[in-house]
Amino acid sequence: MKPTPEEILEDLSDDLRGSEQDEAAFPQARECLERYFVGDTAALDEIALDLSNAPPFFGAAWEACRTIPAGETRSYSWLAAEAGRPNAARAAGQAMARNPLALVIPCHRVIGSSGDSARYGAGGLTVKARLLQMEQGELGLRKESET
Repeated sequence: MKPTPEEILEDLSDDLRGSEQDEAAFPQARECLERYFVGDTAALDEIALDLSNAPPFFGAAWEACRTIPAGETRSYSWLAAEAGRPNAARAAGQAMARNPLALVIPCHRVIGSSGDSARYGAGGLTVKARLLQMEQGELGLRKESET
């Protein structure tokens, strides 16, 4: 985890072109991420996103992705349909590949229609599998509902 907003922005510079920095949001986002990694899988839902400058289909796909419950998966076809273009599974894949906020927009929950994990650019398939395992409670982390 990067300790400062400046370090995060440096790593994401190309992905954030055209966005505005809101330093007041950083502490809240960090707190939500910390809660997520100790088992409160609903914490990421509290991070507000403004996707109004995203390409329309990408924004719709990213919003649809955020509705996938923690620990569950949906296909690229499902994602495309939810984003309003049922025949655009490949475009949904491109939206996930260009996802600038891989945990907040949980693309690790999107899989191929055959049930395969497809790809995961934010750390590879091992990270994707471990995130899903964590969300399903398989890594021994305490979920918020158990407190």
